Amino acid sequence: MRAFLRKLFGRRTAAADSREDFSWMFPPNTVVDPAPWDQYWHDQLTHGIAGFVHMFCDDGRLVDVMRANGLGTVLCVGNGISQEPRALAWAGFDVTALDLSPFATETAKEAAPPDEFLARLVGGRSQGVSGHVEFVVGDLCDVACCPGPYDVVVDRKTLQLYPDERRSSAMKAVANRLASRGIFFSHCHDGGWKPPAPRRHATQSWFVAEGWEFWQGEKPLVGRVAWLLTTTG
Repeated sequence: MRAFLRKLFGRRTAAADSREDFSWMFPPNTVVDPAPWDQYWHDQLTHGIAGFVHMFCDDGRLVDVMRANGLGTVLCVGNGISQEPRALAWAGFDVTALDLSPFATETAKEAAPPDEFLARLVGGRSQGVSGHVEFVVGDLCDVACCPGPYDVVVDRKTLQLYPDERRSSAMKAVANRLASRGIFFSHCHDGGWKPPAPRRHATQSWFVAEGWEFWQGEKPLVGRVAWLLTTTG
């Protein structure tokens, strides 16, 4: 396990081998079976690319907005091995990380990243006193698991993996954990994007259909809002 954790926080990547099968790089096509996800995260670690899970994590602005609006609790769904929950706790919030994979959850829980690493994930927004972090194994569609309510729910590239026929119910299950005044932070990755086509946020249409307000901290928080992030590459 210690070797896995060194690879999680290290900057080295595995050497490429043209003869290697790279299917392990892609997420499983299931959202209900934990075994393939256990194997996926195991492979990410053993191949030395686990650190890429933090590539688009920069929560400095989110931390500022939460503090300005008196928000204190966070649920990270589909967390995998990410240390974002620990970084948000380091910034002073009470955070719950929920994931289907027991292996990923145990890896994330056992990790002990240095403060410098956590600071990079939250733009150096130290609170001086850390909050609480809890790592939970469970299905985000199970309403009895981590019911909340939470001031903020964070989805990073998880809900976009749900098939069209199941995505709406999964989105509702996550949204139902959000407080009456809170932020649904939805990060989707459009890996196939090429200009001049517009970037596609896979869950945006659900928020539109449900009548959510789109918001990025530009005014005081009144009710429930969606904060969308789209990345490419």
